[in-house]
Amino acid sequence: MDSNVCGLLKGVDLFSELTEEQLGLLANLVVVQDFNRDETVVLEGDCSMKALYLIASGTVQVYMTGVDGRETILSFLERGDFFGEMSLIDGEPRSASVRTVTDAQLMIIHREPFLTLIRQTPEIAMSLLSEMSKRLRKANKQIGSLSTMSVSGRVAGTLLNLMEERGMRIHTDNGQMVTVIHNRPTQQQLADMSGTTRETVSRICSMLVKANAIAMTGKDIVIFDETALQEKATKG
Repeated sequence: MDSNVCGLLKGVDLFSELTEEQLGLLANLVVVQDFNRDETVVLEGDCSMKALYLIASGTVQVYMTGVDGRETILSFLERGDFFGEMSLIDGEPRSASVRTVTDAQLMIIHREPFLTLIRQTPEIAMSLLSEMSKRLRKANKQIGSLSTMSVSGRVAGTLLNLMEERGMRIHTDNGQMVTVIHNRPTQQQLADMSGTTRETVSRICSMLVKANAIAMTGKDIVIFDETALQEKATKG
């Protein structure tokens, strides 16, 4: 059993409640692989390798490509997150593509040995089902947003989702509580997540900055007024 791999597995939310013995069994199945920035990890529709990917370090983006070639970003995943669970369970082709945003180290667990393990360890199966349920709820929410919200509401909703997933609550020097999203997506990435264009995202973000709802500082987004974003997401 590799103690370093066990340590990495403990940092993955999916396996955070497992015992040392269970982590040891899981660690024996792991293959660690390094990826460079902007490297494709899996492709939508591919069925050549069915495996679960756990992020030990770095950031990846999950996206789908339309018939017109346009990408829609579904989410950004970071250390402690995972992907590939759908193909792992049902054996079907990949439902989305994954590309690294930064250099990343991934832990890979192939399908057959993992399925054997979860048959023997129901705690792992229940944890996986719980996480998949959370993702399904989030996906349903995103679908509803794209179909019913105005474009400004979708951009505000994207910022709220990023805040929930990656935001850190801090106090400013004057004592104000704000939320900081580090390593913010580019405006094109925000557009791909919101189903709109980069120019539209630029215009809406400028309006939010002028309204003192957010600030774009270097590589970060600072959320000053969450209520304003919620109202924008609700009313457009």
